[in-house]
Amino acid sequence: MSNGYRVTIRQGWYAPEQLLNSEKSDKIRLETAQITKGINSYDSFQFTISPTHPQYSNINIFTSFVKVIDPKESKVLFEGRVITPDDAMDSGGIVQKTITCESLEGFLHDSVQPFLEFHNTTPKDFLQALINEHNKQVEDYKKILLGNVTVTNSTDNVYRFTEDDKDTYDNIQDKLVTRLGGEITLRHEFLGLYLDYMPQIGGNESSQKIELAHNLVSLERTVDPNSVFTVLKPLGATQEPTDSSSSSSTDVAYPRLTIASVNNGSPYLYADQAMIEKYGKQVKVNTWDDVTTADALLSKGKAFLDAQASFKNQIQVAYVDMAHISPDKFNSLNCGDMVTIVSSIQGINLTERITGMLIDLLNIAESTLTIGEDDMNQLSYEKMRIDELNSEKEALVGRLNAQNSQIFNLINKNKSLNTAVDNLGTNYDTLSSQVKDIINNNDVWVSGGKFIDTSSNNGTMSVSDFKTLYDSGVKGIIVKATEGTTYVNSLAASHLVNANSAGIKTVGAYHFLVGSSTGTAQGQAFLAEIQALGLPKTTIVACDIEDGSLSSDLAALNSMISDFYAVLTAAGYTNTCDYASASWFGSRFTSTAKLKWIASIGTSTKPNGADAWQYTWTYNGGSLDCSYSYNKAFV
Repeated sequence: MSNGYRVTIRQGWYAPEQLLNSEKSDKIRLETAQITKGINSYDSFQFTISPTHPQYSNINIFTSFVKVIDPKESKVLFEGRVITPDDAMDSGGIVQKTITCESLEGFLHDSVQPFLEFHNTTPKDFLQALINEHNKQVEDYKKILLGNVTVTNSTDNVYRFTEDDKDTYDNIQDKLVTRLGGEITLRHEFLGLYLDYMPQIGGNESSQKIELAHNLVSLERTVDPNSVFTVLKPLGATQEPTDSSSSSSTDVAYPRLTIASVNNGSPYLYADQAMIEKYGKQVKVNTWDDVTTADALLSKGKAFLDAQASFKNQIQVAYVDMAHISPDKFNSLNCGDMVTIVSSIQGINLTERITGMLIDLLNIAESTLTIGEDDMNQLSYEKMRIDELNSEKEALVGRLNAQNSQIFNLINKNKSLNTAVDNLGTNYDTLSSQVKDIINNNDVWVSGGKFIDTSSNNGTMSVSDFKTLYDSGVKGIIVKATEGTTYVNSLAASHLVNANSAGIKTVGAYHFLVGSSTGTAQGQAFLAEIQALGLPKTTIVACDIEDGSLSSDLAALNSMISDFYAVLTAAGYTNTCDYASASWFGSRFTSTAKLKWIASIGTSTKPNGADAWQYTWTYNGGSLDCSYSYNKAFV
């Protein structure tokens, strides 16, 4: 993963930051890492970490603080504290910790409020009172300043009670956000923490669209008619008898006020006939306890029936953030911003607010966002359905036209094939014999086969992932096993097993050579790992010679490489292979390995003397290295 996200951890608020995940090097990596964002909740961050990570044992509840940074935009995507460090071992014996973090809004759970009554107080002053009480109870670094507060009520005053059995966060949600609306967010600025409370956080229009055939991976739309009704029975206050002779039993029930007396004897209100014909009679009761007259109840019932908006519309989108591909042209998507979604085959072309996001730091194609959830009235719902049907109709017409064209072409091809069959008849015996020879000849080999090389940069890869690569023509895999004397690729075994299950053969493994250790020591580390992986002695053992720390003295580097291979050949691994860029061969070292694997990206011809040519780092549109084989030892 090049140019990815940087994740840091510090042990205490004022402690220095240590790397959890590097955006450049694969030496310090998390196994998984996902941020979850929502406009109605504070952010969370969950990641898994392996026991080989230097910070594995340095993660503590509440006192370890984690930050995620997008270096491209110098933007903090998440900052918060660890709340659950769980560790587990799976059925394959792999041990990992799964860490869950909450954002800094979680500090508001660390204080409680006294029972107090507030009269004629603005929302801003009420919120300030809650924050003042919070600041009395917590450490200095958790103290909060009031930022932008622009939410008001109709008279800009609040009559509220605070509850002493709830913490500060729950009081803010219950007494302000739930009743007045709006959204809260906590900002970490140079001078401290600032709490904003505004009708809407964000709301900027994104510079990028999410569009089919561009960066839209998948789209799922959910329309939930959860409370459709066409007939309403309004009920008012309970009508208790006024005479003293009535029963005082608590088991006695009394009727409620209805609209029958002012609605021609009927307690029901009906939607228009077209809606009833479409959805049938769906009866709903709604109660207004404070309404004591039939006229007022009739008015409220009609308004409620006319205003119903019962279709919930939500869109879940998997996408590729174009800011990763063209950072100079696009900014990253943000929760709360407006984004345009275009999917012509589903009749979707709309600009809506992003209400939720899942950002996968290690696999951007797995990131998703949520649009909505919006209420739609019946008219809007019908328009959406008409757009869908029109798109389906256009798609059907297009398919019919294409099929007619295919039928015409097939007729012409059939005529040509009949002629070709007549001509081929005379050569059938010869061709049949040649085919049999090829089938029976196990030594037939054709150069130009493709193989990939993987490392932990590629993340977890499933059998399905490798099956897609196999179907695209990939026939072999080389995995990174080690680097220097301490780093071991924890994903090497799963990459080989899953690739083999998909039909891709194991070609070999490679070691990333560095200048800080001797060739002999690095050879011993590599040998131990390939033996642990169970690789046979016929496998290719490659040395990746490209690191900037390597000696610039040709003789010294030749000696290091020779020492490295001496360890392997002594153990029976004789299919040695030098990997480097074309410019390094001959100038930085003299290749004496049995095979030469040469990287030459952007050229159109095979490098001279290459047994294999690494021609791309972005195979199949992803961050994946792929090479052509010109020696049967590979594929």
